[in-house]
Amino acid sequence: MTDTEKHQIDLDAFFKDAVDPAPELSSALMASILADAGEVSAARQGVPERQPVKRKGWLARVMEPMGGIQGMAAVGVCTVLGVTVGYASTDTLQSIPGVGDIVAGISGDPLDDFTYGGIASFSDFLAEG
Repeated sequence: MTDTEKHQIDLDAFFKDAVDPAPELSSALMASILADAGEVSAARQGVPERQPVKRKGWLARVMEPMGGIQGMAAVGVCTVLGVTVGYASTDTLQSIPGVGDIVAGISGDPLDDFTYGGIASFSDFLAEG
């Protein structure tokens, strides 16, 4: 036998088997198979477990109206910026590029020209109570 004969397959035998109809199963065997399949299917379709509802923590509930963590981060950055600008002196603010021009346009204390009912300065107004 040569190598080419070893690798050749008799395809006619395969096609003949494919064309022949499959043998019929007895009704008793078919009923037994379907009964077993029904039992297995019923066992697999048990009542699904109820998954516990995951509640949000108190911090998440507090941050939710503010937009979550992103909103709270924005509020924090604005707070830090506001406190920094509020407590910084004009010399400090003038050293920031771009802000110096804005601060230079504001001359002196805006409450210098304060007059209210004969009180000459804002300090006197606070002292009046």
